[in-house]
Amino acid sequence: MPTQNLSLDTPAAALLEESIQLPDAVNQKLSAIGVNGDALLKVQADLDAAGRWGERYLVATPERFLVLSVNGHDQNGKAATPPKGQASDISIDLDVPMQEVVAAETKSLVGAATLEVRLRKPSPNGIVQDGVGSDHGVNGTLPDSKTIEVDGQPPTHKVVEPRPETKVETERVVEVLRSSQARSKELTLAARHLEHLREHGSLATELQQDAKWQRRICPTCGKPLPLDSEVCPFCVNKWQALRRLMNYLGPYKWMAIGSGVCSIISTSLSFVPQILFARLVDNVFQVSRNSNRLAISITPASPERYRALGLIVIAIVLASFMSTVVDIIRGRTAAFLGARVLHDVRAQLYSHLQRLSLAFYDKREVGAVMSRVQNDVGMLQNFLLDGAENIIISTLTIVGVVVIMFSRSWLLALAVLAPVPFVVFGTNTYWRGLMKLWRRVWHQNSVLGARLADSLSGVRVVRAFAQEEREVGRFLTKSSELRDATMRVERKAAAFYPTLGFIMGLGGPITWYFGGRQVLGNTLTLGALTLFTGLLARLYGPVQQLTRLVNFLTRAMTAAERVFEILDTTPEIQERADAIAMPQVGGRVEFRHVTFGYDKHRPVLNDVNLEVEPGEMIGLVGHSGAGKSTLINLLMRFYDVDEGSLLVDGVDIREIKRDDLRHQIGVVLQEPYLFHGSIFSNIAYGKLDATPGEVMRAAQAAYAHDFIVSFPDGYDTVVGERGTRLSGGERQRISIARAILHDPRILILDEATASVDTETEQQIQQALRNLIKGRTTFAIAHRLSTLRNADRLIVLDHGKIAEQGTHDQLMALHGVFYKLVNAQKAMNEVYAVGG
Repeated sequence: MPTQNLSLDTPAAALLEESIQLPDAVNQKLSAIGVNGDALLKVQADLDAAGRWGERYLVATPERFLVLSVNGHDQNGKAATPPKGQASDISIDLDVPMQEVVAAETKSLVGAATLEVRLRKPSPNGIVQDGVGSDHGVNGTLPDSKTIEVDGQPPTHKVVEPRPETKVETERVVEVLRSSQARSKELTLAARHLEHLREHGSLATELQQDAKWQRRICPTCGKPLPLDSEVCPFCVNKWQALRRLMNYLGPYKWMAIGSGVCSIISTSLSFVPQILFARLVDNVFQVSRNSNRLAISITPASPERYRALGLIVIAIVLASFMSTVVDIIRGRTAAFLGARVLHDVRAQLYSHLQRLSLAFYDKREVGAVMSRVQNDVGMLQNFLLDGAENIIISTLTIVGVVVIMFSRSWLLALAVLAPVPFVVFGTNTYWRGLMKLWRRVWHQNSVLGARLADSLSGVRVVRAFAQEEREVGRFLTKSSELRDATMRVERKAAAFYPTLGFIMGLGGPITWYFGGRQVLGNTLTLGALTLFTGLLARLYGPVQQLTRLVNFLTRAMTAAERVFEILDTTPEIQERADAIAMPQVGGRVEFRHVTFGYDKHRPVLNDVNLEVEPGEMIGLVGHSGAGKSTLINLLMRFYDVDEGSLLVDGVDIREIKRDDLRHQIGVVLQEPYLFHGSIFSNIAYGKLDATPGEVMRAAQAAYAHDFIVSFPDGYDTVVGERGTRLSGGERQRISIARAILHDPRILILDEATASVDTETEQQIQQALRNLIKGRTTFAIAHRLSTLRNADRLIVLDHGKIAEQGTHDQLMALHGVFYKLVNAQKAMNEVYAVGG
C-alpha cells in the first residue's frame, strides 16, 4: 500500500486534504465493532510490532482508540496481499477507552520511532495481540510480564511494570505504533492530537492550522518535495513564471511598447533590400528566353533603366540606414528595460529575504540563497537583455518571410517550408529532455556555491587544522558533479545542432529544384527565385537561432522558477493587520505554557511558565541545549511559539507591531557580528541618527573607547568583514556599545562576557550593572559566577524550568544548579593544575 500522510478525517482539517483511506477490510472490522464515521484520528504506520515492514493503523474516536494490524507478510517483510476473494486477516491489537489515556509520547530509536501511550489502569476491553493474531490477554487484561515475545521474535509490545511504591494505574506504558524515522513526525503529531482528544474530545485546532510542516509530498505528482522548499520543481509552470516576469514591465509599459514597435519597423525594413533586388533583376535587368536557355540582356541601355537602377540602389541604402538607426534605438531601450526590471526583481527579492523568518535560513545554506540572488537574477538579466530581444526579432522575421513567400508562390513556399515541421518536432523533443538536465545543472551550481561560501567563511578553521587539501578535495568533488551535469547538457546539444543543421540545409536544394522548374516553365520570374533564395537564409537563420535559444530560454525559465519560489515563500513570522502599536513598553514579560521546537516534532521547550517583572534581572542557567538561547529567540520573536503564549506588558507579542517590539529589545549575542564598515557605523547600527557624542559615550560605557582611539583612524577604522580586524574581546565590547546606544527597555545578554579576559570582564560587568538599572534583563552565562547578582536564576533542564531562585537559595537546594556549580569548580581546578 502506498505511503500515506497522517490525516485528520474531520471537516476542520481542511489543510490536510490527503485523507488516509483505510483498507476495506479494516473498515469492515471497525464497522463490526461499532466504529463507523465517528473516527476523528486515523494514522498509518509502516512497521509492524516486530519492526518488520507492514501495515498498522491507529483509529481514535472521542470515546476510544484502537490499534489494528493487517497480518501476514511476504518474503520481504511487507504485508502480503490475500488471495482474490479472501479478506485480509485484520487483528485488533489494542482497544482502550479514551478516559484511561494518561499521556502519549513518541520516542526516537535507531532507524525507527515509536508511539507510546501511558494508561491509567488495565482496560477491561483491552486485547493485546502479537503480529500474527495470538491473544496474550487473559480475560481482556494486559499481561503481567514486562515484554511479550513470539517465537524468539522481538517483543511486540513493551509494557513497563509499575514500581512497588507507585500506583499501578499510572505506570502502565504500551507501545501502540512503530514506524520508520521518515514518518516519525506523523507519530508525534498523532500523540499530541491523542492527548487533546482525551482532554477535550476534539483534535488540536492549532496543530491543524500548522499542518504545513508535515506535507512533504507533492499532491500533484506524488514526488517528495525538496528539503528546503514547499514548491515542487517538477510541477511549476515555467511559462507562467516567464509571464510573471513580464509583469514587471508594467511600470515601463510605454517604453516596452516602443521597443516592440521598433522591432517591427526594424524587421520590416530588413526585407526591403531583398524585395528591391528582386525587382532590380526583373525590371532593370532584362531577362529573355532563348530556346531552352536563359539569356540576361542589359541592352539597350535606356535612360529609364539607369534612373531606375540608381533609385533602387538609393532606396536599398536608405532602408539599411533607417534599419540601423531603429536598431540602435531599440537596443538602447531594451538595455534600459532589462536593467530596470532586473533591478526591481533583485530589490524585491532582497527585501523579501529580509522579511523571511529565521526558520527559512535554518533550512538553507547561505551559498544556495546567494546563488539565487546573484546567479539566477543574473541569468534573468541576460535573458531580458539578449534572449527576449532575439526571440522577438526571430519570430517577426519568420512571420515576414512566410508572408512574402506565399504572396509570390504558395506552391514553392510549401516546398521550402517542408523541413520546418521536423525542426519544430525535434526542437520540442530536445527541449523537454533539456529541462531536466538544466535543473540538475542549476542544483549542482547552488551546491557548489554553498560549498565555496562555507569553506571561505571558515578559512581560519581550515588553516588552523591544516585541512586545505581536504577542502580542495571536497570542492573538486562538487565541481566534478557540476562538470558532469554540464557535460550531459553539452553532449545532448552536440548531437542535436548538427542534425538540425542538416535538416535545415535541405531547404536550399529544394528551393533550387522546384523553383528552377517553375522558372524554366515560365511560371516564376528569375527575380522571384532570387528572392526565395535570399529569404531562405532569412527563414532558417531565425529558426536555427530560436533553437539555439532553447538552452538560453530553458536556463532563464529555471532561474525564474527559483527566484519566484523564494518570493512566494510566506514568512512564518507574520504581523497581523490589526497589530498593536507599542512604541514604549514597561518591561513585564510572561511565558505562559510555552512549548516550542525548531523541528516541531522535537520540542526544545516544554510547557514553560515564567513571569518577569519590569526591571528584574533574570539569569538563565542550564546545560548546553537546555533551551536558554531558544527562550531568548522567542522573546525577540525570531520564532513563534508552537503552543502557549509569550506576553510583554500583558499583550501577546504576536499582537504587537514587530518593529515596535524589537525597538524595545537590545541584544548582545554570544558571537558578536560586525558589518564591514567603520566602528562608528557599527555602534550606531541600531540608531542611525546618533551623534558622535552619543556613540562615544556608549563606547566609554562598554570600555571600548580607549582601544578605539588607539587606532590611527579612531572611530573611522574599518573593521573588515565580520570584524576580522579586531580581537574577539574588542568585537564584543563594540557589540555591547551598540546595545547601550540602542537604549532598550528589555536587555538580552547572551554570553556577553564570553570573549573577554578577566580584567576586561570586570570592567564590562561594572558597565552592565549601570546599564541594567531600570531595565528588564535576561542574561545567559556559562560562567555561573557572573550571574551571582541576578535577582533570580532560572535553571532550565531538558526544556523545562527545573529550579528558580537566588544564587544562595539554589545552592541550598543541592539540585541541578548546585551540581552545575560544583562541576564548573572542578573543571576550573583541572585547568589550574594543567596550566
